[in-house]
Order: sequence, then structure tokens, then C-alpha cells
Amino acid sequence: MSGMKSVFRKFMLTGAALLCALPVVAQDVDVDELLRAMREMTVSQGNRDVMGSIRKGRNKVPFSLSARGKTIVFQYKHDNAWQRFDVRIHERNADLVLVKNGKAQVMAPSAYAQTIAGTDVCYEDLSLRFLYWKGGKLVNDSSASRIKGRDCYIVEVKNPSPGTGQFAWVRMWVDKENGTTWQIDGYGADGKLRKRFSITSVQRLSDGTWFFKQMKLEVRNPQNPNRTMALDYLEMDDLPERKK
Repeated sequence: MSGMKSVFRKFMLTGAALLCALPVVAQDVDVDELLRAMREMTVSQGNRDVMGSIRKGRNKVPFSLSARGKTIVFQYKHDNAWQRFDVRIHERNADLVLVKNGKAQVMAPSAYAQTIAGTDVCYEDLSLRFLYWKGGKLVNDSSASRIKGRDCYIVEVKNPSPGTGQFAWVRMWVDKENGTTWQIDGYGADGKLRKRFSITSVQRLSDGTWFFKQMKLEVRNPQNPNRTMALDYLEMDDLPERKK
């Protein structure tokens, strides 16, 4: 699997003309290629095993992820035992699969929103399953395209399987220069914001690849989406340098 830097460079060369002050035109950008670069930056570091924790207040739940081809293995520690689930990537979507005692069972979509180990983070949140949806489009909204002072592409993707999972569609802000996915908003079928994922810090490795350091997850009030009713953080350990 190529590094995020090379993938994003390929995308940027394809759409180099878009880096001027002209408005973004959706048909000039391969959105699926952009999403692929976002996935590599957010959930994949080649064959690295990545460690981190989910933090809710003082409670910290260790977890790990490792990407192997079209399968990403997630493990988290609960009651002094490690639990595992996989993300198995298909052409237009991804399945979540529970693995216990060496046996794999496809997770029922009704379980996607089940929270993990006393946190507000559910299986779909930790896996970022929506990054594997296809058929996204760019949104032209110059008034909302800057996050943390950075110029971003705004990408909107509809759920290819309506009714499966907690979101009907998501909107993502991805940095035009380095591919950082600064914010992801997940909306329900009623059009209301349900959750917001915000990257608060990133880490850059010596080979030029980027990976998020901390991501904030806000669960919004169903009656008032402008209010946050729960707050958790995904915090990654420092990544070791790749061996040459």
C-alpha cells in the first residue's frame, strides 16, 4: 500500500489547476481518489500496527489497529481482555465483522451504533466506516471551506445503503495542501447533525506521511444539534519511524 503522501501528490497533480483562487468545480476533481488519500492518512499506515486509546473523562480504553490489504483489524481492551472486530473493504462499502475465539461473524447493522467499553464511541465511529463510501461530490461553499485557518475541500458522501448505520450522509473537510481531514460531520436521515469528528492535532513522520494524533468526537443533542451532549477523544501513540 503506498504512503499517503504519494497518493495525495497524485491527486493534487491531477487537480493542480484547482489550487488557484478560482472556485472548485466538482467535475474537475476525482472525489473517490481524494477519499482514498483521506483513508490512508486517517486509518492506514501501511503495515504498521498503530496503538492509541479512547478517552472519556478519566476513563481510557486502549485500542490498536493494523491494516492488511482490504482488511483493517481493530482491537480494544475491556475488562482486562482484548476484543476484536475487523473492517472488510468492498467495492462501494465496508462490512464490520466480529472476531471471537478465531471465528468471524458479520456484524448486524443494528450493532454499528453500539458503544464500546463505557465510552460514547461506537463501532462505526472507531472504524470510520463512512470513509469507504463511494460516489461523493464536492460542495462549493467558500464561506465554510476554511478549518483551523486552512483552505479545505468540502466533500459530501451519501450512505450507499440507506438505513444501514447511524448516518444518512457525511460531510468532510480535507486540507488542500497536506490531505489532513480536519472535520467530519455525520447527519441523520432527518438532516440533523448527529456527530462531529474533529482532528485537533496531527503528527508527521520522517518519510513525509501524516497521521492524526488526537481526534475529538462530539455527540450532538437530537433536539438541538448545536449542543454537544457527550465528548470523547481518540488519542494515538507516537508512531515509530519506518525502518529504511
